[in-house]
Amino acid sequence: MNEQTLSDLQKRRHTRALQIIKRWRLMDDDFMKRCLKNNIPAVECILRIIMEQPDLHVLSVTIEDTIPSLLGHGIRMDVHAVDSAGTEYDIEVQRSDKGAGARRARFNSSLLDLNSLKKGNTYDQLPESYVIFITENDIFKAGLARYHINRIIEELSRPFNDGEHIIYVNGDYRGSDDIGKLMNDFRSSKVDDMILEPLKETVNRYKNNPREVAAMCADLEKWSMDERSEGRTEGAELLARLLKLLQAEGRVDDVKLALEDKEAREKLYKEYHLD
Repeated sequence: MNEQTLSDLQKRRHTRALQIIKRWRLMDDDFMKRCLKNNIPAVECILRIIMEQPDLHVLSVTIEDTIPSLLGHGIRMDVHAVDSAGTEYDIEVQRSDKGAGARRARFNSSLLDLNSLKKGNTYDQLPESYVIFITENDIFKAGLARYHINRIIEELSRPFNDGEHIIYVNGDYRGSDDIGKLMNDFRSSKVDDMILEPLKETVNRYKNNPREVAAMCADLEKWSMDERSEGRTEGAELLARLLKLLQAEGRVDDVKLALEDKEAREKLYKEYHLD
């Protein structure tokens, strides 16, 4: 490959990276985690609205916090937050309905508890915990903004009060209330369309600050180059990387094509310079 060809390829990669960043929203996993990393004001804004607690104070935020399991599968939380009352939150953003299944919620909740009970503490000292799924679609199809899942004593029709809670937030909700404003901001790719100041300021920084944009472009371009260097012999890994690129751009129909149509998949490889 000559220098001119290499330069043209780098320009195309950079242009592609800028296009991806332009379309990214808080509903997109990679962008959301970058925006919320160490960002207590933004996470506090999100939780105050979801929990309907305007005085909620977040003490810590950890992105991609990993909780291992001694016997098997662990979890890596998108956002792990703790408030001033010691309540623990696992916030997961899911564009795919499948990724927010009931048993996934159960599993995350159980490991969150396992990680929260310190050696020597009694079970009564387990903190309140919330696993929160923000889903792109209304997976329960009832048009509500939130769905709260809590255990009950069936025969007595009263809460079990074990301190474990699961909340699904409907990303497709379009009300004019606070949760509607929050979901608007999660769906918006344009800063001017956003409403809530802590989120608007954060997204503006990552979309329009030259330093942050350059850092994201460099990450995306390196990702693209790494994919090319792997070669086509590692077909499964190459396809996985292609699917991740498509997912980052919200190209749901092309994800299906990449999986089912060989000719379309080859074209997509070329489009992303993976050939």
